Amino acid sequence: MTTDRKTRHTIYLYDGAALDDLVQLARRSVPLADRGRITRSTITEAAVTLALAELRANGKQSALLAALVTLPRVQDDR
Repeated sequence: MTTDRKTRHTIYLYDGAALDDLVQLARRSVPLADRGRITRSTITEAAVTLALAELRANGKQSALLAALVTLPRVQDDR
């Protein structure tokens, strides 16, 4: 999905350190000129895009679904 307009969404994480670690590791893994393109927003967009593709491809056998129903913190929220 491509759009020329961004929308704001708020997400809540139990531990934001994992996202920060991912940003830093990803930035260190690309050439210096590309590091500014890797942000929390671009990582979130990429993760959602990849998760959706994986869910569409694998349906009920999706790794995403398995993680969603087995993560203790997800179960605690119910």
